[in-house]
Amino acid sequence: MRGDRDQQVTSVHEFVLGDGHDAADFEAELDRLVLSHSTRKGLRHQVVLRSLDRPGAYLLLGCWQTSEQLVDAIHADAVCARFHQLGRLAEVTPGQAVTVGLMAAGLALAEAAHALLIGAVLAGSSAAFEMQFGELVGTFLHDPGFGGGLLLRSTLDPRVYHGLIWWSSAQSCEDAVQGDHFLRCRRRLQRLTSQLTFEGAQFVREDA
Repeated sequence: MRGDRDQQVTSVHEFVLGDGHDAADFEAELDRLVLSHSTRKGLRHQVVLRSLDRPGAYLLLGCWQTSEQLVDAIHADAVCARFHQLGRLAEVTPGQAVTVGLMAAGLALAEAAHALLIGAVLAGSSAAFEMQFGELVGTFLHDPGFGGGLLLRSTLDPRVYHGLIWWSSAQSCEDAVQGDHFLRCRRRLQRLTSQLTFEGAQFVREDA
């Protein structure tokens, strides 16, 4: 995978909908946050994903040109107000990361339908993990419907990684993760981590 270490910083916000709260109300409020972000200087793009394996769980990734622009954005009054409202509906876990790997196959995130979210906490070498993740993504490169892969490393805890691999359809995603090569790469990743999760997700919104 091609590294992109010095270009962008990514805000990572995980949301888990609280008991008794309506998903439609939450998604409407999350949409307003995305719109607030879109007016801020330095935003490159943002994407919202809904977990298919954990009902009520969402992920918002926002890619910014610089960390200073990210800080300015999240402290803006309009954005703070949106996070306050979201905090009433869901548990919010913020984070920040840098891109350490990106592989694209011509399918933009805006055209994607389904994705695989990977969460990892390292127990071994970061270089070995990043290489193995790149090998995992590379196995899908010529598969029908494959879109690309992105690997983020937390700036708050360098042992923590977030991975995103996307496809044009649910069937393409399902076919990919049932293959023998995927299972072999997954076992290799497990040997390098103390915690490793794979989670199906659906795109709710993507803004360029």
